Amino acid sequence: MRHWKLSVALCTYNGERFLQSQLESLSCQTRLPDEVVVGDDGSSDSTLEILETWAKKVPFPVHITRNEKNLGFAKNFEATLSRCRGEILFPCDQDDVWHPEKIEKMTQVLEQEPTVEVVYCGYQCIDQDGNPYLPREAMDWQVLSQANIYWTKLREETPQGAGCYSAIRKTLLEKIFPLPPHWPHDMWIYVSAPIFGSMRTLNLPLIQYRRHDQNISDFGSPLTWKAGQNTYYIHSVQLYAAQLPLREALYQRWKAFPDNAYKKGYLEYLRQQDIHFGNRLKIEKNFLRYFPLAWTEWFSGRYFRYEQPWKSFCFDCKEGLLNLFQVQKKN
Repeated sequence: MRHWKLSVALCTYNGERFLQSQLESLSCQTRLPDEVVVGDDGSSDSTLEILETWAKKVPFPVHITRNEKNLGFAKNFEATLSRCRGEILFPCDQDDVWHPEKIEKMTQVLEQEPTVEVVYCGYQCIDQDGNPYLPREAMDWQVLSQANIYWTKLREETPQGAGCYSAIRKTLLEKIFPLPPHWPHDMWIYVSAPIFGSMRTLNLPLIQYRRHDQNISDFGSPLTWKAGQNTYYIHSVQLYAAQLPLREALYQRWKAFPDNAYKKGYLEYLRQQDIHFGNRLKIEKNFLRYFPLAWTEWFSGRYFRYEQPWKSFCFDCKEGLLNLFQVQKKN
């Protein structure tokens, strides 16, 4: 079996607090990477010193680039992944800990299954001190997805999606990069990869995913489904509105991507959301003009395809009236 060249794409920003543990876990892999490519996004702490000291000790090359200006986490990952010369790429956060078999086990899947473009592994959460940690119950993703740009069906087939859980073929990134506006790098890979091949979930906890007070992602948000089920009708339209820029960017970029059953199904899913949640957004913003749409959504049955139809209908009318009175008051 031929030897695939493997690259770890490590992005850092003021990571001195946890970086050493992550670097040690990379050094202890049962299959070492052929290179580690680092993109530092303008750290002002000792991150670069830690990296440079570590680079002198390990048996593989470490290429460190310090960005001239802060790119943000998504663009930093895009730039760092693009500099990698390996055939299989491993996005790497600065604050996690990889199990020793992570690179080996995930590479085996891509070596043995040529149609798989991305493989994801399982994870174990740890707290800031490295102790096992059970995150607060996240709001049920299946319910959230009713207004969410991320397709329910995709999550059912491939539950993971975070970049730090993934191994990616370089050839895939050459097809789907550069990133469109507003999109996180890992979620763009997650939704676009099935247009070009399949994705796999390796049900092994191969990473300790650290949760602490400086995480960028909102995994483990205190807004749980159990606590928030009575307010879903409020959050659904807000979520749809917040993701409108992502939708527009996806529509534009996917025009150039090949057509297949996955792409057709995903676009139909988004189209149905655009009809229902788009109409609800209009009702809430301009009640006088769009009130008939409330009855259109009601008698068409679209309210009943989603959670809490009665509360959603009443909430939309109430918000529309409140906004109407506020506009009149200002005038």
